[in-house]
Amino acid sequence: MKKFGRLALPTLGASALVIASATAALASATITTVDGTPYTGEVRATNIGNVTLTGVSSLGPIITTCTNATLDAYIESDGTGGELRDVVLSGCTNNRGGTTTITAIDLPYSGGQVDYAPVAGGRDSKLTIFAPNPKAHVQAVLTLPALGIPSLTCHYGLTTSTPLVLDLFAYDNANKPVPSNPHGQGQLLGQSLQRLPDPTPDSRCPTSVSANGSFQVVAHPSGQDLVVGP
Repeated sequence: MKKFGRLALPTLGASALVIASATAALASATITTVDGTPYTGEVRATNIGNVTLTGVSSLGPIITTCTNATLDAYIESDGTGGELRDVVLSGCTNNRGGTTTITAIDLPYSGGQVDYAPVAGGRDSKLTIFAPNPKAHVQAVLTLPALGIPSLTCHYGLTTSTPLVLDLFAYDNANKPVPSNPHGQGQLLGQSLQRLPDPTPDSRCPTSVSANGSFQVVAHPSGQDLVVGP
């Protein structure tokens, strides 16, 4: 039986943070709580500020803004075994006067890995979702009243060889996206999903969509901060 996660905006990039079933390379990371205890379990990512998704088609640019986003996932302490278990997004509008509802099909999604990959003046680690990935499939239903379109259904996934990468920042990293937030964070910068060829796509749907947003990332339900090390 299919399991669905229903969203009220097209933050396809946010829902794709851990959408993958491809076989991952061996991760190079250790995930612990702040006191150094290895952590295997649930993780919750919650948006900090708005999340936006942008696509361009024959209809022109379609930009959606979401004010609330929560993703629940599972991780292993060595960075492997990532699984997306629940997705809830709400408070969303688009620049065409309407809303978008997204359904993540066949939850949970498995795959991807976390690696310790520090960048000077930037991230501490990264989450990689490998592509192509035939399992990844999200459906977006848009209302576009300004264009006279009551409903437009689009389907997206990971069809190219370009992976999705979420930069991860430790709770004490001075260069994290939102310094005023005291917790660990993740950031999407223009990460992309592609229009699926099956089911037959509506030509009015953007051929790809890119997502931008920042997220608080903590253990769930404890709310503990996590540390990714080598």
